[in-house]
Amino acid sequence: MGKRLEEVRRKQMLKNNTPIEQYNINGRTIHVKREDMCVEPPGPPFSKCRGLYEHMVVLKKSGFSVVGYAESAISMAGWGVAWCAKMLGMKAVIYDPQYRKETPKLLELHRKEWAKYNPVIVRVPAGRTKVNYHIASKHLHENYGFHSIMIPIGLRVQETVDATGAEWVRTMKIFKPDITVVPVGSGTILAGIIKHAQEFDGDLIGVMCYKSNQYRKAKSIFAKAGKKPGSLMPPAVEVSLVDVGWEYTEYATTECPFPCHPYYDLKAWDWLMRNMGTLKGKILFWNIGKEVENFTVK
Repeated sequence: MGKRLEEVRRKQMLKNNTPIEQYNINGRTIHVKREDMCVEPPGPPFSKCRGLYEHMVVLKKSGFSVVGYAESAISMAGWGVAWCAKMLGMKAVIYDPQYRKETPKLLELHRKEWAKYNPVIVRVPAGRTKVNYHIASKHLHENYGFHSIMIPIGLRVQETVDATGAEWVRTMKIFKPDITVVPVGSGTILAGIIKHAQEFDGDLIGVMCYKSNQYRKAKSIFAKAGKKPGSLMPPAVEVSLVDVGWEYTEYATTECPFPCHPYYDLKAWDWLMRNMGTLKGKILFWNIGKEVENFTVK
């Protein structure tokens, strides 16, 4: 793909300056950054695709033609890998977890989305994602050789940190909140914001979408951002990490006025609705993804 054509395609598929919408919640205005809209349909409504696409461009230029991904029960990552691979003329190999009892409904829907881009599907027993990652890595290299490479679990790539940071800077030129609430899974999105928080003088609150060790999570996030905890950018910026205790496959049912992913973003929105009264000033909610169309958890 020529450089000029590559840039045209990138602009067609990935949108910068996603909208900031306003919602009146019990007399309080909440601003919502609709990063779920950064990808044009039929790609996944998932802002990590910003960096994933750039990462796969780099992999292709480095000589890799096959990418593998070990999928989990509810993630849109496999959909993103399959979509990006199709756009870039690469082969995607999705390692599909098989459940002995009941397959999660969202995974069934994601499988249909993968199929649109003709990836190779390799079935693996459902289990710990890290274990499946090592199983998948071994299989990928045995079957596709040195021109194949695994995409990290949770799409934890530096390009996502940088692409999110760039969108954060663009956003701060338009609207500067006092508090920004960010859903946290792997922490890659929050890391991108922290990396460029010198463009900001408010507080950042990361709400974890599944329970984990807060100290290790915070250390990982700051490492991705290239920062040291406690030695942030301007003294006025404060970062908080909140663990409500959600299980990974648990979903939120809180009412929400915009499309919001029940297994990820909606958990952070639930926290915001419960704690809004304690937060002073202008609030921005950073919405990373939305639920798949026609899907309901109920």
